[in-house]
Amino acid sequence: MSYQNDLKTQQPILYKILIQSFSSKKIPHAFLLVGQNAHRPAMYIAKSIICDNDTLACDECDDCRRIDEFKYTDFIYYNGKEESIKKNHIEYIQKFFDKSSIEGKAKIYMLENIDNSSNESMNSLLKILEEPEPGIYAIFTCQNLNRVLPTIQSRCQIIQLLPQSKTLLKRQLSEDNLSKDDINILSELFDSYDECQNYISSDDFETLKNEVYHFIEDLYFHRDNLIINVETHLLKKYKDKNTIQLFLNMLVLSLRDLFHVKHFLPLTYESYKNLYDRIQDSEENIINKIDLVLDTEFLLNTNANVTLLIESMMINI
Repeated sequence: MSYQNDLKTQQPILYKILIQSFSSKKIPHAFLLVGQNAHRPAMYIAKSIICDNDTLACDECDDCRRIDEFKYTDFIYYNGKEESIKKNHIEYIQKFFDKSSIEGKAKIYMLENIDNSSNESMNSLLKILEEPEPGIYAIFTCQNLNRVLPTIQSRCQIIQLLPQSKTLLKRQLSEDNLSKDDINILSELFDSYDECQNYISSDDFETLKNEVYHFIEDLYFHRDNLIINVETHLLKKYKDKNTIQLFLNMLVLSLRDLFHVKHFLPLTYESYKNLYDRIQDSEENIINKIDLVLDTEFLLNTNANVTLLIESMMINI
């Protein structure tokens, strides 16, 4: 049975985009599906690209079946949850697609949970996306858009999946009379209301939010104060990796806002806009800073010393 009817009712935004794109034969060269349970919609896009029986995939022909069974020769698949996506994976994709199509149709590569990728692989992937070749399509999924480079995001058709936990979560959080910033931050960082409960009206959450503001302010206007202020106000109070990891994720959201300001995109920290407007920095520098913070957050999962790790980040940022 075709997934198309389920898609129409369960993912109406995705369905509308696909119908318009495939009907007009203006298919984006790269899709990025954001949200949980993205596997089935992602696979349906892959099938729709090569299925000849309908505008979207019929789910019944041999080509559709072989995509489902991972037997379609010109289809490469990696899942970041099974193994972190590395540079050698991207290099293999590049080398494989340098050859002619074996099936005589489109060539497709799918990277699920792309937010679990090394920095090297992200940069290698960016090179492919910067110069897309006709007949080659990328399908990415992620749960944490915050961990995907803005430059990669800008080269993809980004689709937030429904049931859109973020929309529902924002609605639930708004009932707690939280500020718009808090609603935005919590809905970016967590997938469920239950996960947010520990931080709603939490003194620690408020402290970390203020530390993010001061970090950005010191970074751009009082650089000499950055290390001493972080050591005095953040590291002195918080020693556990989970809290420091939360701070780093919140910091990335703020750095991402600097990128969004330049492109008139919605901000996570809306109340910080006056600060952002004063900051002059290139997109390349902002991306490098995001990359460094993400790398630091990744290293927190090792046995590295938290204080030394954060100090190293501040020296290099």
